[in-house]
Amino acid sequence: MRYMNGRRCVAAAVLALASGWAAAGTSSSFDFGPQSYAGSQLRRVQVYLPDGLSGPAPMVMALHGCQQTEQNVLQDWGLRAAADRYGFVLVTPFITRYDGLRNANCWGFWLDQHRHQGRGEVEDLHRIAQEVERRWSIDPRRRYITGLSSGGAMTVVASVAHNEYWAAAASASGLGYGEDAASVSFSGCPGSATFHSVDRLASDMRAERDSSYPIPLMVLQNRQDCTVLARAGELLRDAQLKSFGDAAHDTPAEALAEEKACSPVFGPDYGCKHSRYTADAKPGSRSLVETIFYSGPIATPSTGDTDHGHYWIGGEQGLDGNWSLRQGPSYPDIVWNFFARHPRADGGNPPPPPPDVDCTGTAASPSAHVSATRAVQGGLFNLRALATADQRDIGFAYDSWSSVRLYQVGAGRWQLDRPASCGN
Repeated sequence: MRYMNGRRCVAAAVLALASGWAAAGTSSSFDFGPQSYAGSQLRRVQVYLPDGLSGPAPMVMALHGCQQTEQNVLQDWGLRAAADRYGFVLVTPFITRYDGLRNANCWGFWLDQHRHQGRGEVEDLHRIAQEVERRWSIDPRRRYITGLSSGGAMTVVASVAHNEYWAAAASASGLGYGEDAASVSFSGCPGSATFHSVDRLASDMRAERDSSYPIPLMVLQNRQDCTVLARAGELLRDAQLKSFGDAAHDTPAEALAEEKACSPVFGPDYGCKHSRYTADAKPGSRSLVETIFYSGPIATPSTGDTDHGHYWIGGEQGLDGNWSLRQGPSYPDIVWNFFARHPRADGGNPPPPPPDVDCTGTAASPSAHVSATRAVQGGLFNLRALATADQRDIGFAYDSWSSVRLYQVGAGRWQLDRPASCGN
């Protein structure tokens, strides 16, 4: 687990008090994986539960962007206050470990090994959500996912690869399914990028999804963004319509049902427009896609980001952080309103059953446990073997002669101690 430095903790506390909000819920964390399928890695996960939840609650998974961690999401994005306000369980995974050439902490939305069901990062996110369901009571009709930048693009990947699972998705400064690294601008402002055609994006979406469920998508995009250009948001909207709309309602002009000013906002609204597109172009119907387009500032108060107009807007309870603003269209409220209007119409897949308690355990050498993903390498120079669930040290990772017994306590989760429910 990573902690904020002292100055940032103090600043966060001062601004939280100034905004009149302080966390009223409970935070917990767990380590997940790696699993046996290709591309799975160890992921550290934070979960925030508001006080007073009764019965199955909605779940919102929020994915950080490049050069961020889950702590940025928790501290800057205003989502904990929204969880308290609206009563949802907030899940914030940290990418933790990753492969391939990429910017620090980017989700690998453009890498083929991470954007298909059954492997890589998108499968890890699905399994993390299922693990949350095993531990807490979640409403299967109301599983939602959102994210910023690479997290926004991975949100789209999740909504396509597992549209049988998620109820709705909201992508902030994200990209269409199947886009590659050239879709992101690294040239400064005004930015330069190349994109796949709408037909190709829609075709890739159809090829990947395994359910006919027309998962509603919200696209949040700053028209001044120099990293993920506004054209990316337009293509994401158009591909969603092409993929799920019928022949008479598969373009923005045909499917537009309603357009209005964005609400709520904290401070300036930057000319924000909220557009709803439905399967029959009628305002009362479920949305296929909704868009939030505005012309926000390029520079941000933080000195730690790139001043490219690329950020999450946290609203009154958010913070001016790295790649986050406080003022503007309030993403937490706008996104939650969208989610609340779109539970799964088909009831959703049932939650996974609780795992059987493993009272026998598996005895093997530390090296064999690492090879079987019951333990991971860690410690100084990664010389030690650590059980995946409790991170207990079980010996040298190269030790092939000792014997240590580990017990399974969940999918991909192994611990050193015998489970308490097994008795003596």
